[in-house]
Amino acid sequence: MNLLIVCVLTLWSSGCVSVDVLDTYNFTGPSSCDKNEFFNVANLKCERCDTKKLLISTQDKFSCTCNDQSVEKFRDSKGNLWCSACPKGAYPDAEQRTCIKCAKQHLSAETGKCECGEDSIVVERTIDGTQLAEAYCIKCTPGTKPSSDRRRCVACLIPGKNCSCESRPHVSLPDNECVENTLFTPFGFNQESYEIDYDVEKVVSPLLKHYLQYAAYGCKLFIPERCEYLANMCVLSMYQDTVPGGPCKILKDLKKSAPQNGAIPWIYYPESEAISILNKRKVKTKFTMMSDMETSYVKIVLSKWSLNGTWLGYVEGFKEFQLCPTNKPLMKIRYLADFLQDCYVPIKDILQNNEPFFYDVYIKYDNGNQTMLQSIPLLNLNYRMRKKYSNRLDMAQWQLTRRAFVVENANAIQSRRNTQFPTLIRYLKSVVLRFNIRSGSDPGVVQIPLLILSYGEIIGDDVSMDKPVRVTFKVDFVGPDSVKRNVDIAFAVLFSVSSLWSIIRSWAYIKRSGHRAIDLVAVLHLCIIACGHLANVFFFVISITAVQSFVYYKWQAVPHSLLPSARLHYIVRTYIIVAFPLKIVEVLNMMWHHFTVDIFLIDWEQPRVQKQTIFSVSAWRTYFVANKWLEIQTIRKTSILLQLCLVIFFLKVCGLEHWALKEPGTTQTSPSVSEDKVFRFAVSFIVYVVIYVSQLLIMGGLYERYIKNFIQEFVDICSLANISVFVLALDNYGFYIHGRSAHGFSDTDMATLRRHLRREEEDMVGHRGLVPASDHQTFQIHIPHKLKTIYKSFFNKISGHRGVSRVLLKKQLKGGNSGGTGDSIMVTYVTINRFLAAFIEHALKDLDYEVKDKLFIEALLDIELGNTEEKGIFFNDNGHSFDNVLYYGNELTLFTFDLILFSFVEILSQNSLLAAILTLLVDEGVARIRKFWCRKNLAKKALIDEYFLL
Repeated sequence: MNLLIVCVLTLWSSGCVSVDVLDTYNFTGPSSCDKNEFFNVANLKCERCDTKKLLISTQDKFSCTCNDQSVEKFRDSKGNLWCSACPKGAYPDAEQRTCIKCAKQHLSAETGKCECGEDSIVVERTIDGTQLAEAYCIKCTPGTKPSSDRRRCVACLIPGKNCSCESRPHVSLPDNECVENTLFTPFGFNQESYEIDYDVEKVVSPLLKHYLQYAAYGCKLFIPERCEYLANMCVLSMYQDTVPGGPCKILKDLKKSAPQNGAIPWIYYPESEAISILNKRKVKTKFTMMSDMETSYVKIVLSKWSLNGTWLGYVEGFKEFQLCPTNKPLMKIRYLADFLQDCYVPIKDILQNNEPFFYDVYIKYDNGNQTMLQSIPLLNLNYRMRKKYSNRLDMAQWQLTRRAFVVENANAIQSRRNTQFPTLIRYLKSVVLRFNIRSGSDPGVVQIPLLILSYGEIIGDDVSMDKPVRVTFKVDFVGPDSVKRNVDIAFAVLFSVSSLWSIIRSWAYIKRSGHRAIDLVAVLHLCIIACGHLANVFFFVISITAVQSFVYYKWQAVPHSLLPSARLHYIVRTYIIVAFPLKIVEVLNMMWHHFTVDIFLIDWEQPRVQKQTIFSVSAWRTYFVANKWLEIQTIRKTSILLQLCLVIFFLKVCGLEHWALKEPGTTQTSPSVSEDKVFRFAVSFIVYVVIYVSQLLIMGGLYERYIKNFIQEFVDICSLANISVFVLALDNYGFYIHGRSAHGFSDTDMATLRRHLRREEEDMVGHRGLVPASDHQTFQIHIPHKLKTIYKSFFNKISGHRGVSRVLLKKQLKGGNSGGTGDSIMVTYVTINRFLAAFIEHALKDLDYEVKDKLFIEALLDIELGNTEEKGIFFNDNGHSFDNVLYYGNELTLFTFDLILFSFVEILSQNSLLAAILTLLVDEGVARIRKFWCRKNLAKKALIDEYFLL
């Protein structure tokens, strides 16, 4: 037990007891103190003056003094004032050091003191300082006037001194104080004591040179204002406590010698305890997320001091720290809402106030019926320990402090000769208030925040040119960041799945292309397919992550989710930028396959009159179907124009883009709150996807079912025209639309055509389907390799054909001789038409096919497992599988391309309108290119003239 007492007393005497780390106070001021209480500015609380010791509070309520019937006797070693009562008929003199009587001719019967005229002073001492037996009044001579305390006559224009000190062994201080040199010996003043160490040079400060001794001596006597003055000098010197005789060294020594004295402020937190303070100390209140409740805001209070140590009261909010011009300063901080203010300010605007002010920073909160203040530690990045910026290193080396200034006093620094500009000056260039939110079982409770300060330096040349300087004010909430880990896990899983799917698609490509082994083309195709799938994985992972972060933050009922971290911003931006070129590769591959498909229109129409050839059958039906085929090339399930217009409408007109603001909820509570880029992307993504899904439901569920279905309409047109469409997307794989008319012919007049349609409605004719008693007209086909070989051999005879030339066509229309080229093309056309028709009718001996349904695994993976070397297979499909070579069947690819393009432009430009315009232009450009080349390909592969294609 005795050992414990010794340890406690040792800690107490070393200045390391809890007094130095007390950081929570009642929110009060001098006006809150009772009649006989004073406000201790060091502890920010009211304390009682001991009336038994004849003490009363001063008029300004900042200290105790002897009452008006007593004089100061002495101050003990702890700075306590002792008073002695004056005898009857006497009163305290002006210094309240001795008692004195007043001459009868000047004595006031009411007060018992001397009362003099307006131009007179009270004389209590002789010229040499000897006290008179009785005080009396004397009139000031012309040219002089009574001083403010009416104790001396002073010159009217030029102030004078009424006493002087000898240079030795005394020192003359401001306010006409004379102090013996021996009293300054313990301080160890030297030339270095008056220097301020800047980044560029050391400068002798006139402020320290003239007032350091004054402040140090007064603080030694425990005068509160002098101690605050000394503390402010320490702050100006960036807390350099290793300089002998420097303000910080003196302040620390005085604090150590009298740790319990309230006159000496504590501006240092204990050394090497930053980790403990920031990790274990919590704000003693609980915050909520309801915007209409006071507990959803963090309130900041600044305790303001003048340079000379006068306490100027409290200042609400961070207005004093915000150098950027603003009409609405940050008065309170929305919990979990980041804030950023960044601007360039002219130097002369920064230096417009010569008087520097100093601030202690507190969090203000309610504790029951009491309003409390809790101190916020400061991390000054300009603090140096043994020539190292220790506050820029790891946390274990940090030195936390309590007081800061915004702009250094220009008059305190040496000025250059023949110029009004200071040589060097410091200003607060960066302020970051950082809240560390830790996950736990007690939501709403946060660690004590940290105010990170960084000072810049201005030289005289910059001041003379009024060069703008950059200043930053920031509030951020940080916490455990598991985003990178979650994104990596999701990406790894989906990447594995997409890789497996890419391999399956590549295997299907090899089989459908007729490759017997894996070659370079197959490997290249695998890489191209993987690009598209990888783009989808990148974009899907980051989209879900962004949306999750957005939803969790905006609609959290209890505090648990923070704004997206800088790491997440980087990941979102990077993933979108990477996904865009990968998606371009997929779209280009899709377009190339569509440009190069083999397509032939099989005409089932036969001559109606004997001895006529197939050349006498009308070709207009073929051209009609061909033009319809071109018409549906770029038909999509949704309208990109409507999509983008609605997106901009909801984002801009309806104001949904404001949901991206850096504050909880969707209501904007402050005009100065900026947008978060991740939230902006999430809002755009949600709006885009919701509108797209709505379009799909309306188009698929209503428009295409009850109004118009372009794809089914094309199949019907083929039946009416008596023309089938044979498409090979790859060598052995393609699609077949059976358009053979159930009536046997279609080259007829309108009346007959209407009669045919009516007979179909009444079910008076056979079915349209390929298989008897079936209406199934569309198939996926896997043909024998021999069929493709024969098919290609027909085209080899007319290599280089681009359809019947327009010149040749004009000659034929005029009856001219066109030579053998046109005839060979027509012969080839008829040959291919008969060949494919015979194949469809099972009329070829060595080439045949069967019609069947796909197995479940085949339909699920979109593959074919059967062998088609000897016999082809026609798979029954969903009625529109041929749209795989159209825009319609590649809607997912086009949708993701449009969305990634929109997001890519938006994330780079932060302009949704620009993103919509560029997306629309690119989509329209790609569609036009596709139509152009598909038109060329159709003319070439179907052996029809481009002249008749619209």
